[in-house]
Amino acid sequence: MAELKYDSRNYRIHTDKNKRLIRKSLVECGTGRSILFDNEDCLIAGNGVYEQAQELGLKVRIIESDGTELIAIKRTDLSTEDARRKALALADNYTSDTSVFDFDAIVEDFGADELDAWEFKVDDLDIDDISVEDVKPDKGRIGSLKERFIIPPFSILDSKLGNWQDRKRAWLDLGIKSDDGREKEITFSRSAQPPRVYEARNVIREKTGADPSWNELQKYCQDHGIPFMDGTSIFDPVLCELAYRWFNIPNGCILDPFAGGSVRGIVASMLDMTYFGIDLRPEQVEANCRNAAEVLGEEFGGKGGHKFAPLWLCGDSVEIDALAEGYEADLVFSCPPYADLEVYSDDPADLSTMDYPEFLQAYKEIIRKSCSLLKPDRFAVFVVGEVRDKSGVYRNFVPDTIAAFQAAGLHYYNEMILVNNIGSLAMRAGKQFCNSRKIGKQHQNVLVFYKGDLSKIKENFPELDFSDDDLFKED
Repeated sequence: MAELKYDSRNYRIHTDKNKRLIRKSLVECGTGRSILFDNEDCLIAGNGVYEQAQELGLKVRIIESDGTELIAIKRTDLSTEDARRKALALADNYTSDTSVFDFDAIVEDFGADELDAWEFKVDDLDIDDISVEDVKPDKGRIGSLKERFIIPPFSILDSKLGNWQDRKRAWLDLGIKSDDGREKEITFSRSAQPPRVYEARNVIREKTGADPSWNELQKYCQDHGIPFMDGTSIFDPVLCELAYRWFNIPNGCILDPFAGGSVRGIVASMLDMTYFGIDLRPEQVEANCRNAAEVLGEEFGGKGGHKFAPLWLCGDSVEIDALAEGYEADLVFSCPPYADLEVYSDDPADLSTMDYPEFLQAYKEIIRKSCSLLKPDRFAVFVVGEVRDKSGVYRNFVPDTIAAFQAAGLHYYNEMILVNNIGSLAMRAGKQFCNSRKIGKQHQNVLVFYKGDLSKIKENFPELDFSDDDLFKED
């Protein structure tokens, strides 16, 4: 048998995670489904499986068919209750979910009518609006949107995908510790806990006749297996990278009025961009500087300082116009405190300690002053999420953010939905929904604004292509 040829127009992109899982399945469970190829020995289906089977040295048995009979494979070594049989059933279904479609190739090969006939839906992609000219330069390239933009520039950003997770691991492997300086000081707001936490508090109250302290409640929940939000939120470095690469100019200057951890400054430095972040807490600024020195080495704080070394300043962002006086930003980028969802400190100037009306007043002023430091014809990007008040009603935080930027004179230009990992949400959502009909929240809103003449975007922002970017490519 001649060696099979891979399909150069394969509509599936096999991520590193997908390849690992296929290989794991073959090693631990053996082969399952057959692969499919044409009379010219070119694969039609099973490119990823064939690749891993070849690396493992598995034999290939050919069964010829003209398509008029269904080929069935009987695994004589597996019974219905066999653990390997169950694992194979899971792997067979899940491995296909960890690959992604090459939308460019599909759009090139099929018209809208053909896709509709197959009930093929591509979320947020209007096939009729894409011409052959839009994709011709990438014809024949696998995953060209991913190659050009790192993540396809769609309104849904799915951080659960394998290529996103692989890149996130690459960033974190540099040694980024965005939670440094935060563990002891920041707690999730008491109004943000899952319903079972409050039920546990009531149980303790009935038994002891007194309200438990927050530490006592936390220990009780841990001892009884009750999910308890006791960690800190960490900003996603991939989202940060995308915001910088997509909406900043090369070597541009970034202004971050709510700096938080080290990740946004370190990512900026690695991309040769200037970063100026402000945080209210001195211990956070100190931790950020230590982590930047660890990750960037001699490039950070060396003799004369590195040209793109991140700068963090301790101060109240309400005074950002004075703290950053003379700074000309090419991008305003931040993730503000979500009202009182997370409590960052007991400093009365800390927005997370304020009642919502007071918070909103200060928040709008910070946005106005930050945008005054933004150059004309530049973008601002804020990552926000809706939050509930103490009665459980949404505060309208996302629309309030949009209104604040519009009041500052910016255009509301893009909105992306960042889909987060489910994590403990799967444990919390059922009880929460039954008790209150509150939907488990798995996303954040990435809001993009523009200051200036929209017609100048093409003139001021270069065409993007990161296909040859070597930031995380092996030598």
